Amino acid sequence: MPKNLSSNNVAWILEKIGITFKRHGKEDVYAGEFEGQNRVVIVPRNKKNIPQGTLSSVWRQAGITNKIADEIWKAKYEILKKG
Repeated sequence: MPKNLSSNNVAWILEKIGITFKRHGKEDVYAGEFEGQNRVVIVPRNKKNIPQGTLSSVWRQAGITNKIADEIWKAKYEILKKG
């Protein structure tokens, strides 16, 4: 599982799977469709380091596993290294 992810990092991963930002509040709300199901995902706002339990909850709401989130995150750095 990716560690030490900020709110912005989580938002980037969600956008890569088609879940986009909808509104601000105490938390940011993201919504979209993933694997044929509508998803609503709540992400804490302005956090530099989201706890592992909270990340697990975010991934569960999004319908992805920790492994999928890790692969998406690693792909970002592979692209940056090539560019």
